[in-house]
Amino acid sequence: MNEEDQTNIQEFAYKNRLIILGIVLTGIIMSILDGYMVGIALPNITTSFNVSITQSQWIISGYLLVLTGLFIFFGKLSEYTGKTKLFMVGWLIFTISSLVCGLAHEINLLIFFRIVQAVGASAVAGVSGAILFHTFPQNEIGKAMGFYGAAVALGSIIGPVLGGLITNSIGWQYIFLINVPMGVILLIFAMKYLKIPESRVKNFKIDGKGVILFLVTISSLILFLNEIAQQMSLELLLIYGLIFIVGITTFILQERRSNNPMLELSLFKNKKFLFPVLSALFFTVAINMGIFIGPFYFQGVMGYNPLQTGIIFMFVPIAMLFVSPLAGKLYDKYHWKYAAGFGALISTASFVLLGYAYLMKNLTLILFSLLIWGVGYGLFTSPNTSEALVALPLEKTAIASSVTTTARSLGGSIGVSFATVLYVLIGLKSINYQSIHSVNSLTISIATIMIFAGLFGLLAVITSILRNMGSKTAFKPAEHSAPSVNNKCEVEFEKCQETFDDQK
Repeated sequence: MNEEDQTNIQEFAYKNRLIILGIVLTGIIMSILDGYMVGIALPNITTSFNVSITQSQWIISGYLLVLTGLFIFFGKLSEYTGKTKLFMVGWLIFTISSLVCGLAHEINLLIFFRIVQAVGASAVAGVSGAILFHTFPQNEIGKAMGFYGAAVALGSIIGPVLGGLITNSIGWQYIFLINVPMGVILLIFAMKYLKIPESRVKNFKIDGKGVILFLVTISSLILFLNEIAQQMSLELLLIYGLIFIVGITTFILQERRSNNPMLELSLFKNKKFLFPVLSALFFTVAINMGIFIGPFYFQGVMGYNPLQTGIIFMFVPIAMLFVSPLAGKLYDKYHWKYAAGFGALISTASFVLLGYAYLMKNLTLILFSLLIWGVGYGLFTSPNTSEALVALPLEKTAIASSVTTTARSLGGSIGVSFATVLYVLIGLKSINYQSIHSVNSLTISIATIMIFAGLFGLLAVITSILRNMGSKTAFKPAEHSAPSVNNKCEVEFEKCQETFDDQK
């Protein structure tokens, strides 16, 4: 592609950046919604096919394993295919497989195409952050990432509510079928507007053994965490744990000696990349502990139904929808180096306050805590994502995006598993709140879990602060207000300047 074509694409992307933002956010929300809605519909699906829960749960487990295990692979693949092309192919796979899932008449067919659906969703989510990074000028990246973070939170929290409404009103099949018209519309817009300035490698080379080992490693870890959250069979825990230890050890050795690694381990020597990833992991653990345990409180202690519980939790994304874009805009302007840490600190305080509110059974204080949770979440997401993306060279933004997405996905699984362990240990060894000796013991258990969520939030605060300790700002803002052909040079100059500042 010559310089004139590159300039034209940059101008086109900047002119249509809000449309591109809408395309990417729609894809993210739909893929996240699908995961959470299916969880709510699983009992109906199990009954519909007259199978055991052990078999039907693979509709969820298979999706999660493939989704998380392929993020980084697709980030690497996008260096060859291009990010926008991979996004559209992924969305096409997601849409077609959704249609087959909705029409499936046999459980194994549903499970298989649910896994295919995960392949498409992983391709979409793995490059979405990088697409926005290449679309928006650097003085608007924070705002774009703010919307991105709000979309992720919105999908995860309204998913169960929407899934319940669809399942109860028109049937579980429409959880999948609703993706089809949305998918077609999104593809039409994507083919017309999804064009961004990006460079591609001419030859795609990747360590195939590394890809397989990583998938095995991630799968065994998620299965280990799921087993903790469900049955806690000692035999299976030992098997999954052993596979994970062998897998992660072999993967590291393989990637170190490979000439074309799937994941360059040397990237994690860069503290400006490592710490935002760790911070995203810890923060997501804390968030998912709160999301998982909340319904037990509202239904087991307060006596609310699932719809009422979902409405209460809407306070979090509502706060994010207002705060995230504003926080991103302020971050674009000032690039305060402790912005992510400050946001994580506010959410951490809200977790502790929410635990106290649960103990007091004070609904007003509970709602206030959820609002503060959303405010902190909104303040954290934009700077955290931006800092991870700018830490690596421009051509590595897809890898940065996919690694961060993987960390968040794993954080979700770890959060649910850890909350479950605490719930069982503190809640008199029962995961059925109706069997606990008293409502008070349930309340104490849930409040204690929120305190532990606060501890993980504190780890997110610490790692966020460590990322920029010694630097003047998170990163220097670009002087231009729109993409230019010199964008890469400007970014590299800024990184050199930042390194110089650090050394001083």
